[in-house]
Amino acid sequence: MTYRMRELPPIEMSKVNEILKRLPEANQDILGAAIVSNEGLMLAGEIPKNMDEDLVSAAFAALMSIAERASQQVGFGNVAQLIILSENGGALVCSGRKSSLVILMKPDANLGLILIDATNIMRDIKDILG
Repeated sequence: MTYRMRELPPIEMSKVNEILKRLPEANQDILGAAIVSNEGLMLAGEIPKNMDEDLVSAAFAALMSIAERASQQVGFGNVAQLIILSENGGALVCSGRKSSLVILMKPDANLGLILIDATNIMRDIKDILG
């Protein structure tokens, strides 16, 4: 039986939430992680309390849409990852067909270790991302 994103069994989503909540504990450079739908809704995970959940999810969904369009227009194909590095932090967005994994990171984070963590998580939740 195939489930659509909002029809996933509660056990699946609780497993995903646990995986995402453990990330900042496993890697001190990670501030939070979430699964964001292509429509801009936060589906799972947790972000820092000082950030607006709705704004974060909508902003990263919009960025992925723009990145996807730009990548297609120049002939690069589908976007796999989008990395944003800013003076006060950054984000790694890993694209799926229906949703994306968003990992928020501290300034000067070890990007290599975060990429390894993201690869491991993507493998664990690939069915959720579509």
